[in-house]
Amino acid sequence: MHPFHLRKGNVIALPTLHYTMECAMHVKKAFDYFQPDCIAVELSEDLNDSFLHAASRLPDITLIKTSSLYYLAEPCDASFEALRLALESGLPSYCIDLHVDNYPLFNEALPDPYAISILGLEKYYTAYIQSQPVKHPLDRSRELHMARRLKELSCLYERVLFIAGFHHSEAVLAALDQNSFPLDEVNGQRPFTSQKIPRDASKLPEFEKEKPKTQVTIATLTEDSCRKVMAEYGWISQAYEEWRGSSDIELDRQQLILSLYKKSSDNYTKNTGNPFLGYHLRNTMKFARNYSLQQNRLLPGLFELLSCAKGCVDHNYAYEVWELATSYPFRKNIDNLQELDLSVEDIWGHSKPIYFHLKQRQTKGLHFQRRQKDRGGKKPFSPPSPFFLCSYPPEDLQVENFGDFLKKKGTRLLSEEQAHSIPFSTSLEEGLDVKETVRHWHEKKLYVRKREKPPQAASSVVIIFDEDSPEEKDLYNEKFPWKTSWQGEHSQESDMAFYATSLQQNIIGPGISRCEYGGFMLTSPPRRLQDVWTDPDYERCKNKGEVLLRAAIDYALKPLIILVAKKPPTSKIRGIAQRYGKKIVYLPLGSLSPIMLNKIRSFHALDGHDKREIAGDYIF
Repeated sequence: MHPFHLRKGNVIALPTLHYTMECAMHVKKAFDYFQPDCIAVELSEDLNDSFLHAASRLPDITLIKTSSLYYLAEPCDASFEALRLALESGLPSYCIDLHVDNYPLFNEALPDPYAISILGLEKYYTAYIQSQPVKHPLDRSRELHMARRLKELSCLYERVLFIAGFHHSEAVLAALDQNSFPLDEVNGQRPFTSQKIPRDASKLPEFEKEKPKTQVTIATLTEDSCRKVMAEYGWISQAYEEWRGSSDIELDRQQLILSLYKKSSDNYTKNTGNPFLGYHLRNTMKFARNYSLQQNRLLPGLFELLSCAKGCVDHNYAYEVWELATSYPFRKNIDNLQELDLSVEDIWGHSKPIYFHLKQRQTKGLHFQRRQKDRGGKKPFSPPSPFFLCSYPPEDLQVENFGDFLKKKGTRLLSEEQAHSIPFSTSLEEGLDVKETVRHWHEKKLYVRKREKPPQAASSVVIIFDEDSPEEKDLYNEKFPWKTSWQGEHSQESDMAFYATSLQQNIIGPGISRCEYGGFMLTSPPRRLQDVWTDPDYERCKNKGEVLLRAAIDYALKPLIILVAKKPPTSKIRGIAQRYGKKIVYLPLGSLSPIMLNKIRSFHALDGHDKREIAGDYIF
């Protein structure tokens, strides 16, 4: 079956849409079917050499820049695909449009280009013509100019394949019936010149043209800019380039979107470790369909695809979709053209930004070595410190109980923050909300308390009693010079990192020192904590309290981190926690019992396990 086309004598016109994969495929099929003798395209005649240069670089991306316009040469544009086919086949090709500066940009309400794959180009084009598109005064001059050039070419070639936009196809062919073309003035130029048409094609003179008033720059795009400004994003353009080499299986945009989501799910699972379940893909495709229908489209664009991925899975999956969708492996720039970094607004005008708040994969705390049980008998615990320091067990138990209390308190507080009141309908939910009921008494309604999904548990607790100020960093006057990390001795004890007063400051017995915490961090399960004070990841932390909080985020295996301090965490720290999928629950230090805080703040360090037997005689 021959491709849809319009015909006037030996001129075959293909109505196309710029920068659409479906129309580029139509050009390839028509070229193979009609086997033309020359190609004419609706591109500025004054930039003929530049356009041919850009077509010769395909599939690499080329940008032709004038004083007021950008022309983007990419594989899925029908005009550049036609020039590329002509160069590959050794056929003559011509850009025959009139060069017009500051031509207005029309945003026509066209149907979704995917309809071309379903209905065919003929029905799509017929529906477009029946909508009676609005013409611009400059369109007549352009159409007459193209008609004159086509008539010249039709006298020299048996089959002329003309690639035109929907807007001008019929008007250009209708103008071919004219026997003469009047002179016209456009931008101070005289585009139509009188010349005798030779019968010998070898004596065909070049089209008479005036030099462009502005300098023409041929460049390419940076990788980041290429991801942003390609009309058909990289996944579609790459699929078209592969189809172009084989032309065996018909490309279907819907199947390409489905394969994009599936391939992105593999990368998502690999990079995040999170499973991508079957309902994720089902919900995302359903959301994409409904989103498209809401915008009177058959299939979503790239912005809609990313929005659906964010809404149905998470930001990490949306980022994987963006990464794969916008990658374009054919960008080589082997001729070392200038690389320009342009935004979407520079070429296409207004755009919708989209942002990704990624949850990074933890580098600490996910894997730890479990010590095997010794079946041969009990052995004394060997702490990692070279000085064989250990803690006093009753104080450890007190700290662990207080840490559990803070975890429950923080979880309950977060749960209460998420609760809200709703009018009573069928269930009392969490019980009657008396305050809201009285406040809305005039409505004659009862209000009940409803809680959302209960928050998950916490595995890390940070308590900052006293932040070290800048003047305290003097080596001789530092208030909390002792910084260390301890691992739990058994499964019921948490790992701890802290900063405290010096060991030698208050010796109360043989090998027994009374110290005071400046702050400490607890994280469970135990036996995972490295020395946070020598970890290079925390070198840029402003103070010791920030080191503990950063470590609590890194080593937490559950999503909540409880922070007890005089000041709430900074937005930067909250952002770091959010990237790892964590949430910091802040409890003011003044909201807790000062008696309990004083008991917790003081502790004792023992010089060896043997001191535990006599520690009770010195600790009070």
